[in-house]
Amino acid sequence: MEALLRAFWGMIPVSAIALPYALLGWPLLAARRRRRLPARYATATAGVDSAAFLVAFLVLCLVTMPVGTSGESTLDLVPGADITAAFGDDGSLWQVIGNVLLLCPLGALLPLRMRRLRTLLRIALAALVASVLVEGTQYLIHTGRVTSTDDVLLNTAGATLGAALSRRGWRALDPPPPVPVVIPAQRRTVCEAPTLRMRVPRSVWDTRYAAIAHPDRQ
Repeated sequence: MEALLRAFWGMIPVSAIALPYALLGWPLLAARRRRRLPARYATATAGVDSAAFLVAFLVLCLVTMPVGTSGESTLDLVPGADITAAFGDDGSLWQVIGNVLLLCPLGALLPLRMRRLRTLLRIALAALVASVLVEGTQYLIHTGRVTSTDDVLLNTAGATLGAALSRRGWRALDPPPPVPVVIPAQRRTVCEAPTLRMRVPRSVWDTRYAAIAHPDRQ
């Protein structure tokens, strides 16, 4: 434990500086989104995005922070070698636990906002690619770390574990479906013309229309 604190003591001030910025950005981002989204949905999505950016920033700082006095990085491509050594007498389980927890928060948060990652297989593939890039970066910049296959496997397993733990809430932050607007059908009222029944007196009919009705009488 003491060796772990000596190796990563620099993350304490980095976390203390980054956390207030994330807490400040949360309400600002939520206020911006409230202009076009419901207040509850805007606050929740802003909190998830702020947490994801904070975790990604801390992971980036952690993997690029130099360890020890030696600037040379070592490469270990034998699967299971580091895990076996961690369970030995001189090994440290904290390294295994740290590699599992490294991408676990991102595996839990990203499916809440990215629908394309809402399967455990896609999360595992994304974590595998990200871990390979991280380990490759560590080896290239020579931070004194050990680039190993076990770190990639443990990071991938941690991200998949985080996704499995948050699987039931993946759709909790989906935007609500639009409410259909029902427009009542307009009934067309046909106005019938009034029918006027006019009775013509017999005397008028005989004198004026008898010739028309009976041409023979002309």
